[in-house]
Amino acid sequence: MDRKEKIKRIVIGAAVAVISAIAAAGLIQAPSRSSDHLAEDLQKELEVNTEILQDQTEEEPSVKATLIGDSVMLGAVPDLMEQMPDAKIDAKESRQVRDGVAILRELEAQDLLGETVVIELGINSYFTPETGQALIDYLGPKREIYWVTVYGRYLQDQERINQVIRGLADANDNVSVIAWDEEAAGHEEWFYNDGIHLNGAGRLGFATLVRESLGWELPQPPAEGETLQSDPQDGAAAEEVIE
Repeated sequence: MDRKEKIKRIVIGAAVAVISAIAAAGLIQAPSRSSDHLAEDLQKELEVNTEILQDQTEEEPSVKATLIGDSVMLGAVPDLMEQMPDAKIDAKESRQVRDGVAILRELEAQDLLGETVVIELGINSYFTPETGQALIDYLGPKREIYWVTVYGRYLQDQERINQVIRGLADANDNVSVIAWDEEAAGHEEWFYNDGIHLNGAGRLGFATLVRESLGWELPQPPAEGETLQSDPQDGAAAEEVIE
């Protein structure tokens, strides 16, 4: 099974698992359901997505880009994997910018640090320009770096944090900003009640913004009738036709 087919099966399986778990718990209700239930749904999604990332390590691709982030990125993992199958995603709840260098060091040790790096960190705590610059310095001037701005409907430090992110981009030629704050502000329907974490539409919107910011095309499925070459068997190449 090739990597794209494996990702497709993982994403579909994860979605079924989430829906089944929610249904079994009696959480599929009218839109007026309580915030407690919404929190339970979100936690189930994050747990499933964490398992998806663990499964991803079984067969690592050649890494075209590396994405590191917190629970916002973690929530969007299936959509990111579907839209960016050549990316390595490393996301976990409650991360802060000060954790970034250690994360990058571990990924580099596993040869999973691509020439393009997307950083989605900052929502969990304000950080100084010096702390952010430490991540950029570790990655070096030859890598292309994208930093995702933070957005939270009730996040008091949003503007202050985003000023730091934009300041880092201004100070480093190889750093660009992915303006999640600007994109998200026009889509309140993308979020859970906390105004930070993403529902289905929000996850799709986030993944699309990241992919388009990198200039990547949406992966196209094989055309009907396209022939795929598999490994030679008994001296002859076996062919598989997609119908």
